Amino acid sequence: MKEQSTTRGFAILSLAGILAKLLSLLYVPLLQGLIGTGGYGIYQKTYEIFVFLYAVLNLGMQTAIAKYVSELEAMGNHRDALRTFRLSRTLLLVFGTLLTVLLIVSAKFIAYKSENPNIYIGLIVLAPAIALTSVLCSYRGYFQGRNLMTPLAVSQVLEQLVNVALSLIFAFYLMKYGIEYGSAGATLGTSIGALIAIYYLIFITVSKKIESGIKNTDTSLKRLRGKVIIKRLITYGFPIALSAGLQNFGAVVDMFNVNARLIYAGFSTSQADELYGILGFYKTLLYVPLIIITALGTAVMPAISKALVLKDKNTIREKILFAIRMTYTVTVPAAFGLAVLSSEIYKVLFGIPQGYELMLYGSIVVIFMAVVQIQNTVLQSINQFYFVVISLLIGIIFKITSNYILIGYRDINIRGAVVGGVLCFLVPMILNHTRVCRVLKIKFSLITLALKPIISSLVMAIFIYASKTLFFGTTSYIIGTGRFINVVPLLLTIVVGAFVYIYVMIYIGGVRKKELEGLSPKALRLLPGFMKKNLR
Repeated sequence: MKEQSTTRGFAILSLAGILAKLLSLLYVPLLQGLIGTGGYGIYQKTYEIFVFLYAVLNLGMQTAIAKYVSELEAMGNHRDALRTFRLSRTLLLVFGTLLTVLLIVSAKFIAYKSENPNIYIGLIVLAPAIALTSVLCSYRGYFQGRNLMTPLAVSQVLEQLVNVALSLIFAFYLMKYGIEYGSAGATLGTSIGALIAIYYLIFITVSKKIESGIKNTDTSLKRLRGKVIIKRLITYGFPIALSAGLQNFGAVVDMFNVNARLIYAGFSTSQADELYGILGFYKTLLYVPLIIITALGTAVMPAISKALVLKDKNTIREKILFAIRMTYTVTVPAAFGLAVLSSEIYKVLFGIPQGYELMLYGSIVVIFMAVVQIQNTVLQSINQFYFVVISLLIGIIFKITSNYILIGYRDINIRGAVVGGVLCFLVPMILNHTRVCRVLKIKFSLITLALKPIISSLVMAIFIYASKTLFFGTTSYIIGTGRFINVVPLLLTIVVGAFVYIYVMIYIGGVRKKELEGLSPKALRLLPGFMKKNLR
């Protein structure tokens, strides 16, 4: 299989990410319908624990594997790149199994110490997913490091498809035994989806002869000892895992914090579960645009790592600016759209209007989250691992402190999480930008890069507001109102907004012809003639 360019890899992973997230968005309202808002709050808390353990073990190692494999490939050392993958796969399987056993043994302790006894069963059911996703991450790290993004993308969609389908089936079946069993059943698909994705990547590795690249290794290169490879993986993986674990540990601490402060504010345990479920809806929507940013980071990281090995400063700068511009291109209109359509989106997806004000005022967080995510990828690619840890820690401290103070007020409650989210990512964004410019000795303005997407999004927001008034008003007059009836006017409004945004971006030079060709020549051909003539 041929190595893919950064832009093509980004396009493939973005498409896969969008499909996977659409499945996830479909899953949330269906799951909520099966287990209720309170059950979804229990499910969300269970997943906070899992995601923390997953991040500690796997996120750092997947990035470390991809980074080291890309460096070895750049030097022509394909044999040791493959050996890196095999060693990491064994290590992750061993440690993943140990963490699985540890979670099962300590599930009751975690549940009761966190004052959430109803997550106990869910933790036990979800535990095997840690071992399985650990093995999956080793494969994905190897494919990412070799810039083979198509199998990576297919595995993501396949995993999510199986996860969604089976989780809903198990949730439906187990709900008759109680809300705790229903929310636990909703986690069963995670393990099975990961297992199916592993089988798929094994099949691709064997059938496409992915390992055959070792024949092209430069024979003059000295073979690396296993200890050297493991040491390098730990050198790269530990600080990345530390930063990922720290970020998710902050989410776990915040889960305890939010729950305790809601009870302090006078809410009952069941009311706190429901409010946390509403906060979970907000978080779910925030992470939708970040799927594309994750794809962007996945595609950019090997390119920057290779350029660093080859001491190609021009390529490093080019990739960084491309990544930041694409981040703004995606997340700025997403933030405006989520804010203007917050009430309508909540009613369609979740069937309730409660909590939409979180998105109305807090959608800007998605921009800060995305920029920080890309900055972290860049800093890790240029070996500034521990600075990422420090900046994240500072942001988490701001978030936990803010949430502790604000959520404790009954009239504010979970709305205080919006302020905490802004502080959590705005502060690290400023710190990271300063560090990148200083280390690489380059200068660029984050505000200047955001201007064209902001201008285009403002125009888009005006058209979205006018369109939703027209479409929702017409639908209400002809057919009536209802959750599923409103899907059509919502989709029409989104299409109008997307069309206006793309047109304005092209008109003012925010989208370039070269980048469109790199992403997808077909997309360029499908553009209307009046748009093409304005491309630069």
